[in-house]
Amino acid sequence: MTIVQIDSLAHSFGAQQLFAPFSAQIAHGDRIALIGDNGTGKSTLLAVLAGELRPSLGEVRAGSGIRVGYLHQTARLHGAQTLIEAMDAPFAEIHAIESTMRRLEHDLAAGGGPEAEARYDHLLHEFRDRGGYEVDARIRAVLAGVGFPQSAFSRPIEQLSGGESARAALARALLEAPDLLMLDEPTNHLDFAALDWLEDSLLGFDGAVVLVSHDRHLLEKVGNRTWEIAFGEVTQYRVGYEESRILRSEFRRQHERSFRDQQDEIEKMKDFVRRHHAGQKHRQAKDRERKLERIEAERIERPRTAKRMALSIPIGEPSGRTVLETTELQVGYDKPLFTAPPLRLERHDRVAIVGPNGCGKTTLLKSIMGSVPLLVGRIRHGHNVHPAVFSQTQEGLHTAGNVLDAVLDWTSMTIGDARAYLGKFLFSGDDVYKSLASLSGGERSRLALAQLSLIEGNLLLLDEPTNHLDLASQELLQEALAHYAGTVVLVSHDRTLLEAIATRLWVVEGAHLVDYAYGYRTYCERRRTSAASEGATRQGSPQSGSNLHRADPSPPQQRNAAGSGPQKRDRYQLRRYEQQIRELETRIEGLEDDMKRLEQEITAATNAGDGRAIADLGRAHAETADRLAGEYRIWEDLIGEINPNQDQDREHRLGPDPGRSPARRIEHENKG
Repeated sequence: MTIVQIDSLAHSFGAQQLFAPFSAQIAHGDRIALIGDNGTGKSTLLAVLAGELRPSLGEVRAGSGIRVGYLHQTARLHGAQTLIEAMDAPFAEIHAIESTMRRLEHDLAAGGGPEAEARYDHLLHEFRDRGGYEVDARIRAVLAGVGFPQSAFSRPIEQLSGGESARAALARALLEAPDLLMLDEPTNHLDFAALDWLEDSLLGFDGAVVLVSHDRHLLEKVGNRTWEIAFGEVTQYRVGYEESRILRSEFRRQHERSFRDQQDEIEKMKDFVRRHHAGQKHRQAKDRERKLERIEAERIERPRTAKRMALSIPIGEPSGRTVLETTELQVGYDKPLFTAPPLRLERHDRVAIVGPNGCGKTTLLKSIMGSVPLLVGRIRHGHNVHPAVFSQTQEGLHTAGNVLDAVLDWTSMTIGDARAYLGKFLFSGDDVYKSLASLSGGERSRLALAQLSLIEGNLLLLDEPTNHLDLASQELLQEALAHYAGTVVLVSHDRTLLEAIATRLWVVEGAHLVDYAYGYRTYCERRRTSAASEGATRQGSPQSGSNLHRADPSPPQQRNAAGSGPQKRDRYQLRRYEQQIRELETRIEGLEDDMKRLEQEITAATNAGDGRAIADLGRAHAETADRLAGEYRIWEDLIGEINPNQDQDREHRLGPDPGRSPARRIEHENKG
């Protein structure tokens, strides 16, 4: 079913045409990856589709009743509400239905007639069908999904940081669940768990999605269509991101071949005309001239290619075999963020430091650089190790001076050589005189890479190097790192880069760092396999022996190094499960109290012979019982995620008690 029809749409800023007229359809189930270099007009196209910007030509027609949601790249929430109150906005109609139901309940209690009863029954079904009973659970699930702990739910919006406010805006856009959801860089400020959650949410989204992102992993996982803006045109591919790159490359090869073939044919004809225009074959020469005129009318244009960085990272002199050794570490500032076992980094290792936001990844990198002292322990660099650092904050590029100065300060090049060198990083002409303060994020990242390439370090310390880089520049950086002959320690949220480069992981799990002797893709596959194995174990019949010996994705020596016992778990995910369990237990207690109250009211209505009240209370009791059963199922699943034996152990000690809620069972156990 078509949601939006695009007819001959084009847009220009003054004399600059961002995209020429194009037509397209967006249908239910389409998940469109909208890609293109920085500044080609991706955000502008989203604004036009959302109706916030009037196009220069053409129109966008949405179907009747179609709701369009648009998350700006810089979207933030504002107001005096708390975080959880701000999430209620998409459910205003449901709350209005609930308010009407409450008024009708008063009318019915005062003796309202059949019309009021029928109206109430209709609203009750509408409230249920629109998910009225699940609103609170949905809000809490989405807030947890984008990384908010329950303790943040009651915080005022105005007290949120910039990153938190951006995540809150994303949460509300997802809760709105429009027919067409357009997201402009939604992954900013998300950690790995939130990125995985967002992928799953978009894959399960019922409507259509148009997604602009620098996250290649997200584009590939989510997108089933690709639109690319390049050279003022929108090219549509009915495939995902990676396959669209293959099709584009093939099209460009064919275009180049056709162009060369035509040029060869033109040169041959011109040569024939030159040699025979006045000779015996002048008639054939005239014929060639007519053919040349026809070819000129259908000339194939020379293929256009966008300017790209010419990036290579020299190593200089190689280091010794051992690049870095540590004792047991405590990493942090005033207090430890995590502890790490003794680590050893050898020449050609490519290590990615992975963990949730705020866990201390950058702090460890700075401790390796020597800019943040360790709380406990020591880091020793090996023989002839020369670090080269890329910082995500790009210290030194926010001061006075211009682009050319930033390179001349790092090298003994002449001004001419420095300008030529900067041209490789897309700073040409007067761009070299741009002030550092005026640079965009992408320009600043390219300049930082230019400086990095001048150092000739044999140990690269990279903190979020793909931030602000467009997709093509990310691919070039990935290729340069793949050919780099030294040692790499990398912090990045770019999962595609991690999969391609990292051969080893240092993963911060709770208060500990664990050293894995394999790359990011293997790490994710083993986690998924372990989770699937645990799920199968819980659903299958009990097996002999203890379930504590389930397969673990880490080698035994790594589990011992982490101090996490025979089964290493994702502590970050476990904390989320525990938080969700506490919230579920609170809701279950409330629902059980509601059940008791409704039972008392049904008894009172029965004694009074009030048939209408008995019917209404019976419906409420049945619905509450359904909700309670659903919460029980979720609670049992979460308990199983933390410890598949936990339910059985409690039942063995306490005995089955279907009338006691999980919260009260735990309370009883703790008192015992």
